[in-house]
Amino acid sequence: MSTPEAATWLITAAPATPVVPAQLRGSGHLVAARPVFAPAPEGWPSALPLPAAEASVSALHALSQLQPELASFRKTAPDAFAIPSAPGPVCPPATNPAMRELVLVVDTGLSMSAWYPTVNAFAACACELPIFNDVHIVKLRSQPSSTHSDLLERSTVINLGLGNPTPPHRQKTVFVITDAVGTAWKRGLIWDDLRAWAQHHTVAILHVLPHHDWYLSGIHARPHQLRAPVPGCPNSALEVSPPEMVPSDVPNAGAEREGRKLLIPVLEIRKRWLDQWVRLMTSRLLVHQQALEIPSVSAAAASVPSPSAAPDAVAVPEQSIAEFRTAASENAFSLAVLLAAAPLNRHIMQLLAAELLPAASPGDLAAVLTSGLLITVDNSAEHSDPHDQVVFDFAPGVRQKLLSLGESTRTRRVAALLDQYLGRDVPAIHGITQRVKSPATASPPEITAETLPYLRVECAVLTALSGASAPHREAAELLRTRIRRFETGQ
Repeated sequence: MSTPEAATWLITAAPATPVVPAQLRGSGHLVAARPVFAPAPEGWPSALPLPAAEASVSALHALSQLQPELASFRKTAPDAFAIPSAPGPVCPPATNPAMRELVLVVDTGLSMSAWYPTVNAFAACACELPIFNDVHIVKLRSQPSSTHSDLLERSTVINLGLGNPTPPHRQKTVFVITDAVGTAWKRGLIWDDLRAWAQHHTVAILHVLPHHDWYLSGIHARPHQLRAPVPGCPNSALEVSPPEMVPSDVPNAGAEREGRKLLIPVLEIRKRWLDQWVRLMTSRLLVHQQALEIPSVSAAAASVPSPSAAPDAVAVPEQSIAEFRTAASENAFSLAVLLAAAPLNRHIMQLLAAELLPAASPGDLAAVLTSGLLITVDNSAEHSDPHDQVVFDFAPGVRQKLLSLGESTRTRRVAALLDQYLGRDVPAIHGITQRVKSPATASPPEITAETLPYLRVECAVLTALSGASAPHREAAELLRTRIRRFETGQ
């Protein structure tokens, strides 16, 4: 057996260290991988997201076809690492790595509470996609805001460079996730931000409501035939052809600079909708899209947003409930009746829906939240999302009327669930099952500022169960008297 003659080997460089995806993504991606909103407390049943939310994210894989142009962004390797006399191949000059960032602008309005699990699922799946180096979260305060400056965390927007030009090797995609029923949408307060982002980035609105319900929101999308002259171009460069016209070769780039409207595609959170949007971004074909028309700067300046409508005369509970029952689905109304037996926050609402009305959808809960039957309590923080504090309440008289429409067995079941899941964290709830079952043998806890919201609900439940029960009637009257004395300082 012979071996080849040994030859002199020259090692010109150490082997490159493999780069794992986590290194490419950076710390910002890992931060976004955490839930956007608090999940259900430990041991509680988890609310399910929209079934299509997770599948829809897979459509974004096709964005990997967009390869940023890096030819003009090469930089010379530092001289310290140059070895002119060393044999071997010369390494090519280093380049700026291609970056693709995803920014999720998430609406945190009142009714969006019902969609938080869907937002969490979408964000988590987006973080798993290898095509995004970073996934950032920006929260939009659409419900309570009345001015443009209140809408967003401006420092975060500035740090992310939203609305500023970006180099070709650093692409930025902005998805706005919303139900569009808040003040920011109905008064057009968000238009300036959308206009600025669409000038330099790819922007789309992900509407949590199905298309046939968009008329209920502040987004009035219209069908358009759009084309991206350059794959992955910002919205301001999109070419437009009316659906009834044949495709035209005349570009419509720079529409905003010419005083025309900017178009923001509006999509359901479903795979076929995102597939169509990705087709628009990755081809030069005309693609059908529902789009929101953002007026030009000059047109927007000429029109002053109308102030919020003055509140109508306060409707009696019976009228409010009758109007909601007529407009809402059967599941939404049944859910409202169940919620009347409980202190309310987002987690409790989703608990009762999951356990007692599994057929109810996030849209049914959103319908309750936007029905006008609910109000926010005075001491709740604007973005508070606790499971052991009262965040919502029914308008005066509504809770008692809804309870009178419910079944006593279902009301008792609500009390049992509250005791099981919430009683360990809220002393005022602990033991409520027994107090509702046999009020003569168990008395409610002492009334304090912390227990008062819960005991008001318990009093309403006892009153609803007192029709044919003297013990319930007596317990309700006694508790009502104690609450009145506490509130008046007697």
